[in-house]
Amino acid sequence: MSMNVNRALLQDGLQVLVGLPLSIVRNAADMKVLHFGTIRPPRSGRGTVGEYALHIQCPWRIVSESVVITGTSDRFVTLQGGAGWNDDVPQSQNLQFIRIAALLKGFDEATKSFINTTEQLVVMTASADTYGGADLALSGGYRLQIFPDGSLEEDWRFIQNEGRHFVIEGGRVRIDE
Repeated sequence: MSMNVNRALLQDGLQVLVGLPLSIVRNAADMKVLHFGTIRPPRSGRGTVGEYALHIQCPWRIVSESVVITGTSDRFVTLQGGAGWNDDVPQSQNLQFIRIAALLKGFDEATKSFINTTEQLVVMTASADTYGGADLALSGGYRLQIFPDGSLEEDWRFIQNEGRHFVIEGGRVRIDE
């Protein structure tokens, strides 16, 4: 499969996100998990999910027109006087968590997840690049950018919950049903 086919396939798949809000942000170990759309319990009945999810293991960032709001590396930055980063304690002065909390404004203690309680962060456009990257324009003047930086391992996946998965690894797109 050529790179252009991969780009078109991924870009077409991401279009279902247009019009949906970024609803949940959480971590699963060192993976960033973002959910979009209506929040509901999964089939297992434990926790919460959105209609679609991104499981990101490569570099990513949220930007505004002129500044990086937060991204992958902020997870390891503590604010002066902070207790140090701790993925299990979102209030731990980890700069990434602080910035995400400021954007989404809500937190669910039961699922240790940031919840979007604002009217912002709705996907306006979604595009993909030749290397398996993605750029989601969000309302409020924000963008979520995902940029794979490896040649072999899985970079991220786009999950249509209870449906197919687009797996991006080494610049290539694979669909798992």
